[in-house]
Amino acid sequence: MIAGLKLAKSLGAEVIEAKCDSQLVVNQVNKTFEVREDRMQRYLEKLQVTLHRFREWTLQHVPREQNGEADALANLGSSVEDDEISLGTVVQLSKSIVEEGHAEINSTSLTWDWRNKYIDYLKNGKLPSDHKESRTLQTKAARFTLAEDGTLYRRMFDGPLAICLGPGDTDYILQEIHEGTCRNHSGAESLVHKVIRVGYYWDSMEKDTKEFI
Repeated sequence: MIAGLKLAKSLGAEVIEAKCDSQLVVNQVNKTFEVREDRMQRYLEKLQVTLHRFREWTLQHVPREQNGEADALANLGSSVEDDEISLGTVVQLSKSIVEEGHAEINSTSLTWDWRNKYIDYLKNGKLPSDHKESRTLQTKAARFTLAEDGTLYRRMFDGPLAICLGPGDTDYILQEIHEGTCRNHSGAESLVHKVIRVGYYWDSMEKDTKEFI
């Protein structure tokens, strides 16, 4: 975002309308969420300095399914079997168009997202072709809810309705809860419960938390 803003300013832009599919980032920039982690705070401060160079700016959250380019990549990813995908593989797509004074900067970094199959099922009724996988997905999907804005939630047994996070946000959440807002916790199990209590969930959270600890 900072790189895009600098390029826009160098082209003489005075009014910026930015869009982002990370609700976490949007809420931090718009000051709905407080940033306490030092590294993220430094990014935010640099971003605010850059934004102040514009006469007017807005930052809007766009759910992933409304981002046509990212959605096309996600659909391409969901067309192959899970065991053919290396988790963490990143597909990067960058395009820069400067024509008649108009600049379009589009940079998407997309990681295979475990939420795709649940969103596809809840929104479009899409099921795997394999009968066993189809039944498993239907059973698991009963625990999930898709909001009107496209946010996926999971109903937890002993906690609030949890926001389902994609790969891009999990590391930050673990670090923030372990070392930041909620102070230090030494045990992986304790950290998992903390994450759930503050309202977040992802499918590999237990494994990721053990590796993080």
